[in-house]
Amino acid sequence: MKKKLFVPLFLLIFIFCSVAFAADQKKEEVTDLTPWLGHSVSILTLYQGETAEKYFAEVQKHAPEGYTIEMVKDFIYKQFALKFKSLDVIDEDTIIIDNKITGDYAYVGNVSTTWKDQKTTWEIFKTDSKEMIGAGFKYFLFFPFHQHGKDSLRHAHLRYGNENFDYLVTDPSVQLWWPTMYQPAKTDESKIMEQMIKKAKLQASMLPPLE
Repeated sequence: MKKKLFVPLFLLIFIFCSVAFAADQKKEEVTDLTPWLGHSVSILTLYQGETAEKYFAEVQKHAPEGYTIEMVKDFIYKQFALKFKSLDVIDEDTIIIDNKITGDYAYVGNVSTTWKDQKTTWEIFKTDSKEMIGAGFKYFLFFPFHQHGKDSLRHAHLRYGNENFDYLVTDPSVQLWWPTMYQPAKTDESKIMEQMIKKAKLQASMLPPLE
């Protein structure tokens, strides 16, 4: 069911700040949740089992001095942390979390950010669902599904919270927080992990130097 929410005018402006992101696809016009239709799970689902251990070990080889494999894991788990395991977008405005709670979201507008001369636009959605707000999901910010190179993982970044959207993209506490989801039905997980192991140096470049 489509819901109309009161949206203050200032929510529709563009805000420029610094966040960490690299993307390779042009933004398409967004008016609802259609670009994220389907069943998605956390990227952390991939970081389990023997192959994942090989990946962590490979990242550690290229990490700044002093990092152990456990420290690498800790950084990655925090970087991609999600409060839920699955997110289902079942129509243009409805989200289901972990097959338990459901809420309708209205499109608010977008927030543009820059990092290393690259522009990122977060699409903002807001709900008035008491259940979703009670669970900490008043706002969802999404970046469209995209890939970083041929045959790489098709994924989308998101953020969420009851804090206002500007906090979710500008506050220093979330600058390294990049929750990421992918759709298993469209992913060959074993091939993706093989490729990620080959590109472990890229993940290692995101690790901050130890003080």
